[in-house]
Amino acid sequence: MPDRPDSVTNGAQPTRRPPPGSAMVRKAAATTTASSVKHGPRKDLGSSVEDYFARQPPDKRALLEKLRAVVMRAVPDASASIKWGVPVYEKNGKTVCALAAFKEHVGLNLFAPPGVLVDPSKKLEGGGKTSRMLKVRSVGDIDSATILRWLKATAAAKG
Repeated sequence: MPDRPDSVTNGAQPTRRPPPGSAMVRKAAATTTASSVKHGPRKDLGSSVEDYFARQPPDKRALLEKLRAVVMRAVPDASASIKWGVPVYEKNGKTVCALAAFKEHVGLNLFAPPGVLVDPSKKLEGGGKTSRMLKVRSVGDIDSATILRWLKATAAAKG
């Protein structure tokens, strides 16, 4: 069978792709990257956790404040900083949890293997090996006793 071009279309002239790594491919990649992706400095770079909370709508801010109070009860020696654009709580240099506001909910992301987080009610979401998220849509979703247990287990698993 004779060599066939990379693409043949109903009798039209075949088109060949440039070899990988050729100047033509590098130029196309650079042009695509430069024109389609716009990066600038992060708006939250250097901001504080307080700034993050203050920027949230009142309903989300109230949920975040309640969750923060539970985090501080469970892990009082945790330090908080903005990482990945959201407040992250760490103890002894290990990430314990993060709080984040989304369009439809507020999330408490617990950074522990799933086996550490006993969840018979199946309130935690996610299928990863290192974290689970509790989605909070109202104050009624905040079960302080359960969240305290999860946070303490997470902090203990990390240290």
